[in-house]
Amino acid sequence: MMLAAVLFGVSACAIESKTEAMPKQGTGERMKPLVDQFKDARARAKSDFERAALDRAIETGKIDPADYEQAFSRYRQCAQDAGLKETYTKLSNGIYRVTPPSDIGSAAKDVDAYANVMKDCAAKAGLISLEALYRTQVDNPDLLADPKLVVVRCLIKAGLVPADYSTQKLTTFLNSDMEQNTDFDPMNAEAQKCLTAGGIAISIDRGQKGGS
Repeated sequence: MMLAAVLFGVSACAIESKTEAMPKQGTGERMKPLVDQFKDARARAKSDFERAALDRAIETGKIDPADYEQAFSRYRQCAQDAGLKETYTKLSNGIYRVTPPSDIGSAAKDVDAYANVMKDCAAKAGLISLEALYRTQVDNPDLLADPKLVVVRCLIKAGLVPADYSTQKLTTFLNSDMEQNTDFDPMNAEAQKCLTAGGIAISIDRGQKGGS
């Protein structure tokens, strides 16, 4: 059974919009330098905490892990106060993955209501911008503009897919039944690391099939 999981900072619509204008596989378009991204985020910041964290990042050239941890703590408190019963997993790159409660309603209105609370808490916590920037800092040193290209390069480097694996193939895989598609095992530890690097969160519960 596939479970929805969330990594803040890169939304599904943002990923798809970049896929539509996909750069060539070899090099890929680059984002602006991180410090410039920090400055842009600082101009949009809405809280004193977020502004202070970004001021420190502009001065030092990097997001302080402690600031990301605090932003996530602020989100978690807001989510708990709102009654969200989520599960939080800290991944190997230091980014937290949020898994929604299994008893969330399947109706669109229930999913939308839950997503709106998450988004509101993440915005108030300063997590949306800080997590996106922190993930770029940790997992995308080449500053590739296409997050799926980040994933593909990581998968190739890890030996999980052939050297000619493309972002188009990854998109097809993500839209398929991943338990039937054999491109790679998305629950493999290295695959999870690569997916997270591109802001993609996948969690598959294989308990019902007797797997671990």
